[in-house]
This record gives sequence, structure tokens and C-alpha cells, in this order.
Amino acid sequence: MYRLCPDQKIKQRETFYGKYRATVFFFHNGAKIVGFKNGGHFDLRVLTVGFNPVRDGLGEEALRMLRPKFNKITVNEIFEGTLPFWKKMQERGLVTDLGTVKREKDYGYIPLDPA
Repeated sequence: MYRLCPDQKIKQRETFYGKYRATVFFFHNGAKIVGFKNGGHFDLRVLTVGFNPVRDGLGEEALRMLRPKFNKITVNEIFEGTLPFWKKMQERGLVTDLGTVKREKDYGYIPLDPA
């Protein structure tokens, strides 16, 4: 399991995501989280671990470092194949709400069952 240094500072930069102003948080070894800040709420759109191996804990550690910065973190535009990861992160309290889910084959949106 990969561990980020607890004293590591998160770097952030403002950029565009489509035509909207977004915030990118940069973590050690190329992990990034992209989304929209609105006061104490963060609307997360992208979590990437860069060239690091998946299922190594880097995404979860990045969320653990980001979580104290916001009262609420919502994840939107979730790819269907990553839904189990996001449900696990919600169970662990690292994200508050799960929003829209994209079907992998045609990139259409499907509603997320709240149960």
C-alpha cells in the first residue's frame, strides 16, 4: 500500500475544465485531483494517479489529504467501472456524495441508485 508523507504540502493551481474555472490539486508522484471549489464544497471531477500502479492506495491517500479542506466533497462524471472505488471511498467518509455516472460503452449518463 502506498503512503503519502503526512507533512507533504498539497500544491494547487487554477485552470480550465472545459469552459469552467477549476482547481487542480497536485500530490506526490503525479497524483492529481481536479474539480470545482465553492466555499466549503468541492465538486470532484477527476482523480488520476498518473503513471503509478492502480490499486496501490495512492488515490485513497490523496483523498485523505484533501478531505480536511472541505466540509463536503461530491464526485460527478464517474465512469461506471470505477463506481466500486467511489462507493468504498464514500463508506470510508472520504467523499460525501456520489453524483452522475457515465456508461463506459456509449458515455451516456445513468442515474445512481441512492440505495
